[in-house]
Amino acid sequence: MAAGQQRTAPPPGPGLKLINERCAFCHTTAQVLRVRKTPEAWRTTVRLMVDRGAELSPSEEKVMINYLNTHFGVRKGKQR
Repeated sequence: MAAGQQRTAPPPGPGLKLINERCAFCHTTAQVLRVRKTPEAWRTTVRLMVDRGAELSPSEEKVMINYLNTHFGVRKGKQR
């Protein structure tokens, strides 16, 4: 981290709670939240993780995808 930068906590909410409970088994929360993706890319990523064993109901998937898009999303062409 560069001098003068502060690490901020991710915005609270049910999506963050799901990430902490369901994704942290294989990844740190920081690993999940350090990237920015388009809505389509977040949807694909979450579904891929479910295919690999992440336990999320369809309604929980929607909550998580909405949280990621809202707080860690980008427009098309600006994915990091």
